[in-house]
Amino acid sequence: MGVGLFDLSIIFIYFLAILGIGYFSSKKIDSFDDYAVAGRQIPTALLFATMAATATGGGATIGRVAYAYHTGIVIFVITIGFVLNQVLTGIFIAPKMREMGNIYTVGDVMGYYYGRAGRFVTGIFTFIYSVSIFGVQLLAMGRILQTITGFDLIPMTIIASVIVVVYTWAGGMWAVIYTDAVQFIVLATGITLSAVIIYNKVGGGEALLANLDEMHTSITAGWPALKLLAFFLTFFLGEAIAPFYVQRYLTTKDPKSTKWGVTLFGVYYGFFTIMAIVIGLAGVILIPNTNPDLVMSMVVREFLPVGVVGVVFGAMLSAIMSTGDSILNSAAVIFTRDIYNKFINQDADDQKLLKVSKLSTIIIGAGGIMAAVTVPSVMDLMIYTYYLWAPSIVPPIVVALIWGKAMERKISPYAGVPSIISGMIITVIWGPKILGEPFGIPSLIAGIVANLVVLIIVQAITSNYEAKGLFRPEEIDRNEVERV
Repeated sequence: MGVGLFDLSIIFIYFLAILGIGYFSSKKIDSFDDYAVAGRQIPTALLFATMAATATGGGATIGRVAYAYHTGIVIFVITIGFVLNQVLTGIFIAPKMREMGNIYTVGDVMGYYYGRAGRFVTGIFTFIYSVSIFGVQLLAMGRILQTITGFDLIPMTIIASVIVVVYTWAGGMWAVIYTDAVQFIVLATGITLSAVIIYNKVGGGEALLANLDEMHTSITAGWPALKLLAFFLTFFLGEAIAPFYVQRYLTTKDPKSTKWGVTLFGVYYGFFTIMAIVIGLAGVILIPNTNPDLVMSMVVREFLPVGVVGVVFGAMLSAIMSTGDSILNSAAVIFTRDIYNKFINQDADDQKLLKVSKLSTIIIGAGGIMAAVTVPSVMDLMIYTYYLWAPSIVPPIVVALIWGKAMERKISPYAGVPSIISGMIITVIWGPKILGEPFGIPSLIAGIVANLVVLIIVQAITSNYEAKGLFRPEEIDRNEVERV
């Protein structure tokens, strides 16, 4: 059974508003710089909003609520890793990336430190990473609309996906950021309203804790220390320097704006997680013995008043749409910048890059829709690429950025590719499907250690070698596009 007509009307108006923003944003697109990084004119407040909207996707809303329902407050202990990661990134890493000047992608950063070989390996991996996550976001949007309307999954997935693809294609990063700002307001309002209403419904904090079992109120849930560490590191490193975040770091007017936008987002995410946990724990009392993945939707439909239901379902859609549009735009820019421009057509001018980006958006969007509704393995691909991200790309890029001042190259250009490949290989071999994580050591940790060991060894051997061929570091034009 779907929701009422009034709540459906709210959602319909929301969709119209999002498409209107996409149309308005298309008027601001004159160059690849506009399409990829919004002309680097985004203030701190908008960076904060787009980061928050992007990070609080389906996993951070439906997923956090489900996990709190199933396991308890241990989810907060684990997700502190993500909060800490974003605060540290905001202070130490994101501003250095913005200070580098005319860069657009993680591949640009890797090319500067590790040459064309580093850019190529990173570009291919980040493209696959982005496209696979995009397909899953589309499917999640379809499931939310299916819950709201009661219609079949496939047509609902196609409708929601087409809306995201259209406004992202039309307005690029400008549309993504403006819609994210609206989506953040809807999301923050909806999740907070849900938490407050459901908190009062169970009788407040004392009643909530009194009616929960020991597992749900334990900060460790009885888990061994190594398991807690593995989950903490997964959240701490799993989305560290993810391509769709990096692209946002580069949209601001200056490094200071990047620093504060990312840091404040990290702090906000801690508050958001608390709201999601409250909803999940209250669900244990109000709707026991149900599918954890359905708790958020059931809480909204069963316990929230008319009108608020439309806002909260709009918030759930916002969470997933904002993540989807971010990843779609990021994937198109990665293909255009790191693959097409650097390895297919190095002489492409700005307008050519803009055309390729917009065409890539349509092609990737259409491919994502087809994959979401026809290929069950999309989820497996997303999990696998997410699983490999931290042990491969993160260590060499973090070491290069924090070792010295911005733009200072202390790392050997030969160290990047071997460390990335070794991190991937060891993670796969050490994992549950081959060696089964010997000694209880998570494959994530084994992969990161292998990555860093190889990085240190190659650095020691090649630090005095002259960089040649594919390993010659690329240069960056620091003269940004002037704006009137």
